[in-house]
Amino acid sequence: MDSDPHTESDQLSIPGLLGRNPAALDATEIAAASRPPLTMIGNRLRETNANAPLGPAQSLVLSQLTAADSMPITDLAAADGRAISTMTEIVGRLAKAGWVEKREGVEDRRQVRVAITAEGRRILGENQQLRNQTLAERISTLADHERVALAAALPALWKIADIDPNLWPRVHGRTVKRPRRRTQPIHQE
Repeated sequence: MDSDPHTESDQLSIPGLLGRNPAALDATEIAAASRPPLTMIGNRLRETNANAPLGPAQSLVLSQLTAADSMPITDLAAADGRAISTMTEIVGRLAKAGWVEKREGVEDRRQVRVAITAEGRRILGENQQLRNQTLAERISTLADHERVALAAALPALWKIADIDPNLWPRVHGRTVKRPRRRTQPIHQE
């Protein structure tokens, strides 16, 4: 008889995974157990964005611009894995709101460079404060040992996100483009 007190179905279920020694979990098991809460955290932050002045794409663009005097639209698009035309639209909305200004490139006048304005820095700070507050409220409900465990996991979270905390808010360009969402045709009978 198997001496493992956990059955195979326990090991594949979320409670079964959470009940095991964390050091014994493999990457697939950690992924299965972490995906639901990470997804829900993302959903909570998106809900916060409904009340925030900036959406995620606008926030990322403004964050990127805080690390440089100005950046070409092509670099901003690459950092977020977006098409240049999409980034041009985002930058256009930010410029219309007065949060960025567009400039001609010095060496290549066809190049459009983008710089954050003082108002853009202010609105970004307000946006980040709101999102941080949302997370802080949830984190404050954790027991001390849970907060310590979460803090200990921070370097791994940054690594999974493929962000270098020493370079943040700059991010390197994504090498894999996001696939477009495909909608299934609705069949009417």
